[in-house]
This record gives sequence, C-alpha cells and structure tokens, in this order.
Amino acid sequence: MVAKSFDNEVVDHRLEVVGVNPIPNSARTMSSNKILIFWAMASASALTPIVGLLLYNMGIPFATIAIIVALLIGVIPAGLIAEMGRQIPVPSLVVSRKTFGFMTSGAYSLIFTFLNLGFFGLNDTVGALIISGLTHSNIIIWYIVMGAIQVILVLFGAKWLEYFFRYSAPVLIVSYIILAYFLLTTFPINFSLLMHPIGPFTWGSALNFLLGFSILAWSYKISTQTRFAYPYSGNDSKGKRLRYFISSPIGIMIPVLLMGLIGLVGNSVAKGGWNIATLSFPGLHGLFGIVVFIAALGVSLAIIHTNAMNLYPATADLLAALQPAFKKKPNEKLAQPIATVLLGTGGIILAIAGILAHISTFIDDLASIIFPFTFILIFDWFVHLRYTTKISDYYDIPKTIFMNLRVDALVPAIIGTIIAMFGLGPYDFIFNYFPQALFGSLIGLGIYVAVYYGYSVKHVNSNESFSEKVNYSEFEIE
Repeated sequence: MVAKSFDNEVVDHRLEVVGVNPIPNSARTMSSNKILIFWAMASASALTPIVGLLLYNMGIPFATIAIIVALLIGVIPAGLIAEMGRQIPVPSLVVSRKTFGFMTSGAYSLIFTFLNLGFFGLNDTVGALIISGLTHSNIIIWYIVMGAIQVILVLFGAKWLEYFFRYSAPVLIVSYIILAYFLLTTFPINFSLLMHPIGPFTWGSALNFLLGFSILAWSYKISTQTRFAYPYSGNDSKGKRLRYFISSPIGIMIPVLLMGLIGLVGNSVAKGGWNIATLSFPGLHGLFGIVVFIAALGVSLAIIHTNAMNLYPATADLLAALQPAFKKKPNEKLAQPIATVLLGTGGIILAIAGILAHISTFIDDLASIIFPFTFILIFDWFVHLRYTTKISDYYDIPKTIFMNLRVDALVPAIIGTIIAMFGLGPYDFIFNYFPQALFGSLIGLGIYVAVYYGYSVKHVNSNESFSEKVNYSEFEIE
C-alpha cells in the first residue's frame, strides 16, 4: 500500500529526512550481521567499562554471571522489538500510539527524548575526559567538539551510521586490546582477589543496574534501526528469523561483558582505573607511550558510536511527539535535521552540567520509566497489533479521547513505574534478589494483561498464524 500522506524520501541533500515515517522497501537492506555489528558498536562506549566499577564488589566470576543473566532476561524483549521493526518499518514509539493512545505516546516520546539526552551527556563527559586528559587542554572545549562530531554524523542518518560503525569497529577493538594488554602487563594485578567477592553486593541491585544500563534500556530503540533491515517474510527460514531476533541483544551485551571485565580489573589498580583510556601507565615512554596515546584516541570512537545511537533515537522520539504539528506541511523535511542539532546541543549542556556524577540515580530512574512501557507495548504488539493494524493506522490522529489517552495501558504502566521507582516498603528485601525495575514492570504488565483479557474487545483468535492474518502488501512502502 502506498500511503499518500507519507513522505517516503529517506535522504534529501545527503541528510536523512524521513523522520518517523515508514521506511520504503528500497532502503531496507541491513542484514542480521550488520545489525549485530551496529549494536555492538553502539553499546561499546568508553563509558561501558563503568560496569566494572559498579559490579566491582562481585568479583570477576559473579560479575560475569550477572551480565549473562541480564542477557537471558532481556533477550526476548529485545528480540521482539527487533522483529517489530522488521515487520512494520516504523519506530516503536509510533507503534505505541495504538497501545497507549496518540497523546499519551507523545508524552512518553518527550520523556524518552530527555532520557536519551541524559545518556548523551554521560558519554560526552567520558569522551571529553579522555581527550582532555591526553592533550592537557580545557575539558569544556572537548565537551563541545565531541558533541558536534556526533551531531554531524547523526545528521546523515542510519545508513551512514552503519557504515561508520562497521568500518571503525576494527580501530576500536584494536585500541581496547592494546590498552588491555598494557593494563595487564604494566600493573601488578591480584587476580586471586578478583576471583572472589570483594565487598558487599546484592544480585537485585546488580541486575537492576545492568538491565537499565544496557539491554532493556536499549530495547525500545532497537526498532528505530531494524526498520532498515530486510523486511520480515512469512517465508523466512527459522535460522534467518533467529539471527535477526538475537543479533541486537547479543550485539548489545558482548561489549558489556568484555569491557565490563576490563573496567573491573582496571578499577583494582587505581581509583578511576575503570576508564583505562585515562590511566597513566608508569614506565611507558617513547614508542610504547605513543602507541598508548593513539589507542586512547581510538577508544574515543566509542563515545561517537554510542552517542550517535543516543541522539538518533532521541530525534525520533521528539519527532514522534511533534509529528502532528508537521502533518501535511512542506517543512516536515526540516524537522529531523533541526531536531538533531537542538537535541545534540542539549546533550552537550548536560555534560557540562556534570550529569556523570548522578549516573546511578539516572540509570535507576530511566529503568523505572522505560521498562513498564516496553513490556506493555511488546505484549500488545505480539498478541494484537501485528494482526490487526496497517501502517496508516499509526499516523491517523484519533478523534476520541479514549484513543488519545488509553487509560487501560497507561494506568498499569504508571503502577509499574511507581513500584519500580519507590519499591514495596516493608517488602523491599525482595529486591536484594530480584531487580526492582523488572519487578515493577512485570506487575504493570500483569495488570494490563488482566485488563486486556477481561475487558478488551481487541482479542484475536490465537489459533490463526501471522501469515494468515497479515496482508504483506500493507507493508510495501515504496
């Protein structure tokens, strides 16, 4: 179906201008391997080794187990969102218009815009610390320079982001290998100490941080990129479906594991040693000193990788909220570039304001808001929306207040967020063993499921297959 109200031109004057409109099939060419590399590079931030700092008390074995458990918890939600992007080539916050209501989804879009800017500020701070430390120059300059580079890259859109991620990946990997080698050979590291718990910790808080820092915090963004993947087909082999399903979550968690362990070891040798790009390696001079300097610069690529995938979804989130203001207007093409520049500027301001000092609180609050929203959206998509909606349905502004403000989804999400954020009072001991944000999300989801099956008129026949219910021509946007 060709929807006349859509401007399906992806690029204009080399800048991406498609916004949150559907991606035409001609631009949907990403393979599962490219998606894996894309998300691995997006996750491989110079901030990622901070996982080693925050899991330091667990020691290497338990920290490794915690990261693997986080992957197992998040792989299904992340995989389903990835499939959502392949089945209908729009961002998840556009899909959420049918679950939460057009107006409510717009409000969530604005909230997620600022959450993404928070991550942008965090990463911009670490990148500026690295370059400022290496060059002994004013850090404010590098807040601005690093941020500006990321803004320029995002202006060119997903196609060029994928190119940049793919071809700069070897530089980043080699840089971390070099720094890890000198870390292990320069400092006396007590591995016998690191193979056991070093201090007090709880599994619940460790998993809460990991899920909020990585896989579940990224999940709702995944379809923003997988909408550029090869379209879903009922004739896809099981192997092909599986590769697309796991490529995003696996890509996200591999850097968390490897770089988290590097950060843990680095933290054992010096205060702030988790950020190995800023470590001072005693005794390394001449050629070795130059190699370390270049490797540290190479690590700064990680900031550009990750922040591109904070700013790009932030732009999509903002446009999802503001799209009605541009509907059927010729200046809609300007919306994406202008939003990118404005939001990038906001992220730089957050970096200068010192958001890194508040990372733990920020991650917990982010998880409390994003997880309930994501779980309810995934359920509604999986059991209902993928069977009953066309692309055009997501762009038609409803005329009734109920379809603009879906209280049957919003109230459970709010309840889940309240529990995720404030806990259960006398029963908070549960969260020593179970991640609080995940618990609140499951409660919110459970309430929504009960409402859905108890009162909803949307229930579909679960015995029918997807291929029988969907007319694939509805997804052919040219």
